[in-house]
Amino acid sequence: MLETAYLNNTFIPLTEASVPINDRGLLFADGIYEVIISRKGKPFLLDEHLARLQKSADAISLKLPVSVAEITEIIETGINKAGFSESMVYIQITRGTEPRRHNYSNEIRANLIMTFRPQPEYAPELFSQGVAILSVPEIRWSRCDIKSTALLPNVMMKQKAVDQGYHEALFVTSEGIIRECTTANIFCIKNETLITPPADQHILNGITRSFILRQATSHNLEHIERDCSFNELCQADEVFITSSTVDLIPVVKVDDITIGNGRPGPVSQAVKNFFPTR
Repeated sequence: MLETAYLNNTFIPLTEASVPINDRGLLFADGIYEVIISRKGKPFLLDEHLARLQKSADAISLKLPVSVAEITEIIETGINKAGFSESMVYIQITRGTEPRRHNYSNEIRANLIMTFRPQPEYAPELFSQGVAILSVPEIRWSRCDIKSTALLPNVMMKQKAVDQGYHEALFVTSEGIIRECTTANIFCIKNETLITPPADQHILNGITRSFILRQATSHNLEHIERDCSFNELCQADEVFITSSTVDLIPVVKVDDITIGNGRPGPVSQAVKNFFPTR
């Protein structure tokens, strides 16, 4: 097993990979990305991830350097080459490489970068006991629906949360409306109904988020997408966060406020069971 990178047309060991100094992703964060987890060697929800990748590319007028079908083949080959039983596939596509200036030429060709590493491991207590999250001001730009590599506000607020002993940071607007966490979407549960912020330009429409909503429909679990206030969140019966790498983690405290009875609840567990075994 070997952590592996792919750069344009070549697979190489991850430790040998590098990008050009004039790559626009490095210079301007002019790029998009996706993170895909494999289950039993197969990329989970691959079509949904690649559809969002295409949507992000279209939103910033970035032409993919290869077709989505070719990206699929590269992913499958990379997973096999790396040889991990469960992989984390990171895809980054930058505008390309040119001398530094804000505008770019019409001839520029995007750089396709991927890495294939083992799935990150998380302490079982995160799932069995839940986590605490910190509320932070919404300081991001107005197109959070684009999965852009420009993540400095997320980095700053995640670090702030971790430094204070929290697992995550939750963006809250000046009007008291919750958005999402730095690396995860958020759901609250009231009277056995799932409530989650709408998938508009203010949040990234998470692939795991969408999977849960589809599964909730098929399992007759009441759910609604709408704005949710911070006060409403704090008064919820249960709260959980979702992402591709963790599926679902219960939240038992927001700032110094205990959610429900301070333990992961039954609805969160029911939703956790929507996911196939890793």
